[in-house]
Amino acid sequence: MRIDSEKLDRVPEGRFNTEVDGAHFECFYQASEYDYLYVVLDTMRDDKTIAKGPLPRFHKWSWSTFLKGHLLSIEDPMYFESDISVGWFYGTKERDYRDATAKLVMRVAKRLGIPNEHIIFYSVSSGGTSGLFTAEKISGSVAIASNPQLDLTRFLPSALANFKEYTGIDLAYEKECGDAGRVDFAHVLSRNSLSKYLVIINCRSKIDFNDQLIPFCKELGITPHYGLQKVGNLIIWVIDAPGPHPHLYYESKTMYFAIDFLAKTLAEGGDIDRLKSLYIMFSEFWHEKAGLIAGDPECLADADPVGKSFAEQLKR
Repeated sequence: MRIDSEKLDRVPEGRFNTEVDGAHFECFYQASEYDYLYVVLDTMRDDKTIAKGPLPRFHKWSWSTFLKGHLLSIEDPMYFESDISVGWFYGTKERDYRDATAKLVMRVAKRLGIPNEHIIFYSVSSGGTSGLFTAEKISGSVAIASNPQLDLTRFLPSALANFKEYTGIDLAYEKECGDAGRVDFAHVLSRNSLSKYLVIINCRSKIDFNDQLIPFCKELGITPHYGLQKVGNLIIWVIDAPGPHPHLYYESKTMYFAIDFLAKTLAEGGDIDRLKSLYIMFSEFWHEKAGLIAGDPECLADADPVGKSFAEQLKR
């Protein structure tokens, strides 16, 4: 279903598409009785998706069953223009698609009667990155990003080369000589953004912890540590989730409740310090759950200490 987002008299349930400032958007909307709007921006594509599709994907459409709010999923408009593997909702040299995304989200929120402070972006990897940059354009909104690229130039060299091939944009050049605010999230924070941000990083993932978080924290003048860390309008939550693919660590509805509560506490200006011990416990739960799913020997042993002790006795 195609809609004119500038003349939005209602938000249609299910799939719809629209155009904003020349960018094509495919969306999926599910209504709720609660006055929050969750916005999920889709993430990068793998070779199989590029070769066979389909687009759009809407990975988290089913999350509407437990989220207490409306759910708006948006596919990256970059993927309708070429076979680029990761787009970050970037746009062209002249047009920032995150501006267009922000306009679309605000039009939907206005129609639903939802204030900026109740708009929550949530996604992982490049989708999380897109949420961080887009939330900055909606003053007072909240962005939750799991293992995002905080600095696009520090992502996989193959992805950067692919991006340049399809867009003609050299992100390293843009960071140094162009608009760094489209490339480097630390630059966004330096502009005294009024939005709120929650960044979750898995310390098991080198491309996220070593390549992204450590240099990012260095720019902020802080040292990252396990658990929660608040810097102005930003919370960093470092977790330890073992598994074969630590960049795409195991997500669950259970842990999302803890994430959502933290994001809303941040949005409302609540006391984060009093939650630090509680979130160490959540971090440990996350570690154990991810480890059990991945078959991590240490986590398996911790899950059955009596069995471990009995097995050791049998060996004697």
